[in-house]
Amino acid sequence: MKYITLGRTGLKVSAVGLGFWEIGSRAWGGSPEAAKNIVAKALELGINFFDTAEVYGNGRSEEALGMALRSLGAVDSAVVATKVGGFRPNAYLIVKGAQASVRRLGFRPALLQLHWPPPVWVPLCGVIRGLEEAVRRGLAEYIGVSNFPGNLLERAAQCLKSADIVSDQVEYSLAYRVPEIDVIPVANKLGAKVIAYSPLAKGALAGASPQKLVQRADRRYAATSSDAELQRVLEEIATAKGVSKSSIALAWLVSKAALPIPGTTRPEHVDELAAGGSLELSEDDIRKLDGASYRYRTAWGNRYANLRTMRYVPCLLQYIGLRAIGGA
Repeated sequence: MKYITLGRTGLKVSAVGLGFWEIGSRAWGGSPEAAKNIVAKALELGINFFDTAEVYGNGRSEEALGMALRSLGAVDSAVVATKVGGFRPNAYLIVKGAQASVRRLGFRPALLQLHWPPPVWVPLCGVIRGLEEAVRRGLAEYIGVSNFPGNLLERAAQCLKSADIVSDQVEYSLAYRVPEIDVIPVANKLGAKVIAYSPLAKGALAGASPQKLVQRADRRYAATSSDAELQRVLEEIATAKGVSKSSIALAWLVSKAALPIPGTTRPEHVDELAAGGSLELSEDDIRKLDGASYRYRTAWGNRYANLRTMRYVPCLLQYIGLRAIGGA
């Protein structure tokens, strides 16, 4: 496993992390009971970075990850990131959310992120300074954001007085390369790490069949799973190296200096995810993958726009809606 530095921190993290959306999420049918075996396997293979959020299963994911790490005696050897919801419109409520996350995890996370930008009428700096206040109170070591397009990432960085934004977690994969246009240039300027969620396009880049509604309803899943050229190139490189297509897709992200955080509900899948963090792609491999996926730089627009509609929904309605459906 390769290790990298997380943004402007001294934290050494595995080149591939593990996302815990699927664990605790009703959309994926993930089982919190499986968390211990998944985490144990990840740690055995050198993965030490784990990402979760308060809205994943309304806290079930945080609880499952925290319990797994505590029971394995691995709290000190793991780097945990969590996220507070963008429905928190001020510093006071950001701090309250951070306190609740600490309770559910059972320890302080290394990285506290804002899951999506606040509504357009909410002062951005008031929310971002809430993250800063959470660090000041010892509720996290560092702060980051998630689903922030480049212009908002730059604005958010200007809000801070005593902390830096060390990461922006965005969707990024061979199937969705918009961050290369919009987010990555700003992140590089700020010295922030791009954390890539949905790095396998919900399984499309791994060759998985669409068993869940969350896959069947996803445009990028449909486009990528039926993209014969991209699938052919993935298969060709994977066969030559004796690994899975998912390992190749993750290694491509690592070659782009991103930190992919794939998820799984099954411990036996962790091996191929971890392999993406140690695999070396040649310049020719990267060139082929770049070419086969080039249209996905602009196929979904020229500006990162995930969860953009949430910016026009009042915070209370966001909160009530997420609670009503059992969380993301």
